[in-house]
Amino acid sequence: MELSSTFKCPCRPEFTYKNAHALSIHKKTKMHLSWETVQDVKDVRVKSKKYENEVERLKNRLVHRENIEAELLARIRTLEESVEYWKKQCEGIYVN
Repeated sequence: MELSSTFKCPCRPEFTYKNAHALSIHKKTKMHLSWETVQDVKDVRVKSKKYENEVERLKNRLVHRENIEAELLARIRTLEESVEYWKKQCEGIYVN
């Protein structure tokens, strides 16, 4: 069994270069450099969208936690009022 190296570039997937030197020369061409630029722009867009989604997710979590906090504080106030009422009742003070 014999192994051989193939030299390919993703900007021209159907083409095989003869050797590493030919591939390195290709990577300096305008065609390859413009392809790299397009890929970089795509990567930036994907990352940007990912970060935007993460920000929205975190905003939603914050709103949810704020709602829960408000609900718990309301329950605490209600329980504190009940405790005060029953303390006064146990002390024999009439509370209307």
